[in-house]
Amino acid sequence: MSSGKSNKPSEQSVPDQTPEINLETSLVFDHIPDAFIFADLDWNLTYVNEKAEEVLRRPKESLIGKNILTDFPRTFGTDFETQYKKAKETGNPCVFETFFEPFNSWIEARIYPRHDGFLVYYLDITQRKKKEISWAIGESLLWDISTSDTLSSAFEKVLKTLIKNTAWTYGQIWRSKDNTVYINEEDPYVYGSDLQLLFRKESINKFFSIKEGILKKVSESGELYFIPDLVSDKELKRKDAAIAAGFRSWIGIPILSHGRFYEIELLSERVLNPEEAYLDLLGVVSKRFAEIVSRRVADEERKALIDLSSEIIVTIGLDCIIRKTNPAFQKVLGYERKYVKNKSLLEFIHPDDIELTKVKIASGRKEGFENRYITKYGQLRYIYWNISHSPESGSVFCIGRDITDDRLTILKLESFADELNVNREQLYNAQKLANMGSWTMEFDGKANWSPGLYEIFGLDPNDSPPGFEDFIQFIPPEDRVRISQNYEKFLSQGIFEETELHIVSKDGIEKILSVKGEGLLNRNGKFIGGTGTMQDITKEKEWNDSLRQLQKMEAVGQLAGGMAHDFNNLLNIILANLDLLELNLRETPELLKRVFSAQDAVRRGSELNRRLLAFSRKQALNPEQADVNHVISDFADILTRIRNDIVSIEFCLEDFPMICSFEKNGLENALLNLCLNSRDAMPQGGRILVSTGFSPAGKEHRSMIPGFVDMEDACIISVRDEGCGMDDRVLERLFEPFFTTKQSGKGTGLGMPMVYGFVKQSNGMVHVHSEIGKGTCIEIFLPLSRNPEITYANRNEKILVLERNLKGQTYLIALLRRLGFEIFPAYDLQEAKTVLENYPEMYAFFAEEEILSEDSDWEKFKNRDRIIIISEWNSQTEFDPSLKVLRRPYNWTKLKKMLT
Repeated sequence: MSSGKSNKPSEQSVPDQTPEINLETSLVFDHIPDAFIFADLDWNLTYVNEKAEEVLRRPKESLIGKNILTDFPRTFGTDFETQYKKAKETGNPCVFETFFEPFNSWIEARIYPRHDGFLVYYLDITQRKKKEISWAIGESLLWDISTSDTLSSAFEKVLKTLIKNTAWTYGQIWRSKDNTVYINEEDPYVYGSDLQLLFRKESINKFFSIKEGILKKVSESGELYFIPDLVSDKELKRKDAAIAAGFRSWIGIPILSHGRFYEIELLSERVLNPEEAYLDLLGVVSKRFAEIVSRRVADEERKALIDLSSEIIVTIGLDCIIRKTNPAFQKVLGYERKYVKNKSLLEFIHPDDIELTKVKIASGRKEGFENRYITKYGQLRYIYWNISHSPESGSVFCIGRDITDDRLTILKLESFADELNVNREQLYNAQKLANMGSWTMEFDGKANWSPGLYEIFGLDPNDSPPGFEDFIQFIPPEDRVRISQNYEKFLSQGIFEETELHIVSKDGIEKILSVKGEGLLNRNGKFIGGTGTMQDITKEKEWNDSLRQLQKMEAVGQLAGGMAHDFNNLLNIILANLDLLELNLRETPELLKRVFSAQDAVRRGSELNRRLLAFSRKQALNPEQADVNHVISDFADILTRIRNDIVSIEFCLEDFPMICSFEKNGLENALLNLCLNSRDAMPQGGRILVSTGFSPAGKEHRSMIPGFVDMEDACIISVRDEGCGMDDRVLERLFEPFFTTKQSGKGTGLGMPMVYGFVKQSNGMVHVHSEIGKGTCIEIFLPLSRNPEITYANRNEKILVLERNLKGQTYLIALLRRLGFEIFPAYDLQEAKTVLENYPEMYAFFAEEEILSEDSDWEKFKNRDRIIIISEWNSQTEFDPSLKVLRRPYNWTKLKKMLT
């Protein structure tokens, strides 16, 4: 409260009202333990005792006569000035506490107005205030730690409290992992300047061993490490960076708890003494923090285990009302946690399992049991439960494991076992048909031969497989050296060379074998032997001559395609000359007849040549942009001429233009060939259906047709019949030139190659599906040149599709989604029923006729009027007239009519 100036008393500065204080009185005042002063009515000092000299830190000689309100600038604007003036104005006593920064002390002042001036007591309460502040900070820190939801939030609150209430100006958290401490960027920190922020960035990505230096000391002892002045320190590795950021004092506060190590790092821009650093307080906080961290970590680990558990954890009452669930409940069953809370667990259980569940829960026994649940999406899940009762809380704790996959796995394993047996049988049959056998040979002498190999060598399958020394005896002497060399190379280098060898079987038959193999490794990757096959290729060798002949025929076919273009030019020249002869021989009818005959022969040759060019894709195209529906409608009159008394032809076309780039004549010829083949495949009669449809782009419904996935929006042209169908052998050769199943003279074998050539030249795809006895469907996919002129609204309605045929289901879903509907696929009636119960507002329900025929319960559905039955195009079923029936093939036009 001193101005800092040297002021000596003078007679002029002593006011006339100074009270008389004799020597004896002065001695008494000086021995009073409290500091006090006297001042006159204008606040001029008249007396200062010795204790006041200590508090005011000035000798009394320099204080007597000074005016408290004007001669002490460091009190200006403080509580002292305010209270002095208040006491003078009011004449009432004033008592107050304040922190006087120049002295770095807390002072309690009591002002008593007198008739002749003022009596002021001063008491240095710095130590008491420090204890109070320390206690308050400590309570605040402990409260911050105890009330934080997470460890991270506790650290953040502690740092903010310390930086706000102490001389520390910067704080951050260090974590440990694998005996190394580092800073997690997501952990909280508190800073006061850009320079300190740079220090933070410099600290990130730094890693320090917990086994060295200061970290070793604090991690082993659990005690604070305080550096009052960084300038004189030699231990802190980041000393230079800290000083560069303006810091002078540093402290590390370790938090040790069950093997975990954290360190709160605090820094100050001032050199602090232990008292200013609050070492005692921070030591207590460190230990208390460790205790609470331990509990918090345990709680977090327990909560994380519950939340991350793949098993369902549910707390219910004895009345089966759900109180709590973990996220696995929603993950497994689909219902959100907020939705199931306060609902009965029995609502989600399969109806047939409700009574069993009630009995098990009521029994109080800890035995496990299994029941079934219906998910939000109508699926069935099997759950195995373990339960425990809490008599105090009346709660039942349930832990459930989803064993649906286990159930399916068991079924799959059983199926795999059956399939394995079938595959073994099929492998044996396949090897027998291929004249092949397999072998395995290990260096320790173990060997295994398949039955087919025993048969090739004429050996008894009950005998042990021959070793190499016995095996080489089957090989003629002139070939044994080569085989032995190959064997030695395999043993030394692990390289098996495929080879052909001659043998003489035990029954004396000479054979040629193709031998293939590879190294055999054990589980540790060690080379232990070899495995491979031997195939009897004796007949194959004999067939080589026949094969060469076939290759010559194939070459002739290719040559015919190459020569067709030149041959066509020759035919044009001949036809042109015949046309000139026709003009010049009009007066000679006999010669003119011969010209007409020659012209007709040239045209037939040109047509045959055109077919060859079409397959070889060398025919010149004249593609144009045209509406597929319009072209087929115009050509329908021609197609209908192929019908007869027992074969009919029908058309089902989209009602909007589908513009593609193609040659009209090519499409017409392709349709004519397909329809003729369909008619010839129905000698007993039947129907042919020619249809078009829109195929929206998308992978889901096109993945089963190779090469079709990447095509954009497309037009589907399909020809279906009720004919005899084709087997796999015919399907494999369907598009080969000159291949035909018709009698000699009734087919050239060029019709389907022409279809294939047209489709490929039009950048399209062709897909064939055929079943023996049921008929054939051939689909041509042509890319649309521009988007179809169709309109649809985003209805945001829900539609259920119940169909087992994956190709049909995905295509129907693609069309419905293009119309703006939300789709729910189902595969059986029970699943569909559950979905309908969960979504009673379902706009429509598409259901396959075959599935509905298996169960009549569908007729009892509340929303029966929304059912649309999916039926085959040639189904003979007579449906109730009140029902809507969608017959395949699907198209946009049919769907819109059904849904309006």
